[in-house]
Amino acid sequence: MLKPELLRKFISAAVPYLRENPDSLIVYTTKGRIVTTGQFSPSFEYRYVLEVLAMDYPGSLDSLSIPIIAWARMYQPDLLLNPDRQQNGITYEADLLSNTTMDVLFKIQVDEATIVQYENGNTTVKHRADAMPSPETGPDIWELIADGHLVNL
Repeated sequence: MLKPELLRKFISAAVPYLRENPDSLIVYTTKGRIVTTGQFSPSFEYRYVLEVLAMDYPGSLDSLSIPIIAWARMYQPDLLLNPDRQQNGITYEADLLSNTTMDVLFKIQVDEATIVQYENGNTTVKHRADAMPSPETGPDIWELIADGHLVNL
């Protein structure tokens, strides 16, 4: 699976506290399932909940939510563009530990295509992260600035 590591790198680049305290960021998957089409192709999709836990986080909820939304715009755009997925595609729970820190758990519904091909008696497997939306979906005006610097998306 590609998306958990892509999200970890993206959040670490965008949130200075988590970049400097990598043990405070845990990314894992739950409720995974494999979806096939039943067609001749052996390709399939992983569908799972990508969970992001920021522990003892001293920043605002916004400083975590905005990078997650920006990541979704790139790698899981249906969470932002599909009205059905917008409602529950990204959820969170926050445990306020003190006046200055919290544990925050984000749950993100993702899917990831897995292309399986047989070539010359060998099986090749390629995981594919979704591309950004096409220009037809609207202008791409997303920029992420963290700690005063533009984060390369």
